[in-house]
Amino acid sequence: MSKVRWGLVGPGWVAERFAEGLTYTDAAVLEAVASKTSLEEAREFAKRHGIKKAYGSYEEFLADKEIDIVYVSILNPAHKQMVLDCFKAGKPVVCEKPFALNAKETEEMIQAAREADLFLMEAMWSRFLPVVKTIRQWLREGRVGKVKYVRADNGFLFEDHTTRQFDRKAGGGAMMELGVYAISFASMVLGYEPAQIKSLAAIGDTEVDEQSVITMRYPGNEIAILSCTMLAETPQEAWIVGDEGVIRLKKAFMNADTVRLEAESKLTDDPTIVEEINIPIDGPGYRYEAEEAMRCLQQGKKESDILPLAETLGVMKIMDTVREQWGLKYPQEI
Repeated sequence: MSKVRWGLVGPGWVAERFAEGLTYTDAAVLEAVASKTSLEEAREFAKRHGIKKAYGSYEEFLADKEIDIVYVSILNPAHKQMVLDCFKAGKPVVCEKPFALNAKETEEMIQAAREADLFLMEAMWSRFLPVVKTIRQWLREGRVGKVKYVRADNGFLFEDHTTRQFDRKAGGGAMMELGVYAISFASMVLGYEPAQIKSLAAIGDTEVDEQSVITMRYPGNEIAILSCTMLAETPQEAWIVGDEGVIRLKKAFMNADTVRLEAESKLTDDPTIVEEINIPIDGPGYRYEAEEAMRCLQQGKKESDILPLAETLGVMKIMDTVREQWGLKYPQEI
């Protein structure tokens, strides 16, 4: 694979992890970083990660002809416009999750990518981890028989309620921050078009969902139960239960390096283990989504086969339905 020059938009904590992940692959070059709010912040970020150039404006950044692909990691409500601006500048994009505020924005982004004939992918890094490749293979091989039930739980304790995660104007909330991983996991196993969705949320004083549970029934009567919270540390496990076995990911399922195949569809303390695969993650797991994007660029693809745009849109539609049931809208949607 020849070198691919990356430009990063938004030098925050997630971008720190992504930049570090890029150093674990020889194919990537950290070319530039941009911050609209602070050139100094961009310069400090560039210094920490050995990035060649720092920009204090998006216009200058997008005019840089030495950037091959852009990674977008800014506040959720700003994703759509940044992605559209990248396409106008002729640059492919990997955009952080949640991909947009809603399905309507997602459709606009996908349409713009197709009109520009440029690559676009959601940065759902957990979907590209090595053990997830093993899970997909086991499912293709029917190792657990017919899947009946999926369970995924994702909870972290956020003690500071003044951060973006609790800010409705910033597109915050537990589902956008944490639940999206569980929804994407269920989508990978059962698809992104459930027949029925039911959800309950606890809306806090900050006017965002602080914890929630989502139940989905699929056309074949498979069930997914997904939960997330920003108020407590949870087991963070995921199960795929079939009529002939169980695939189990332990804490934290979205960053797992070990996956277990159990013989019977019984979740016991002493299961019969058929196979257990451990594939250590090199550095932050973000390198794997970057490698997928670079492979797609090299092959002239406009989207990923692992996480196609139709699935990204499907997940956003599920999230729209869930928020509608809660009565939660973001200011940008009103």
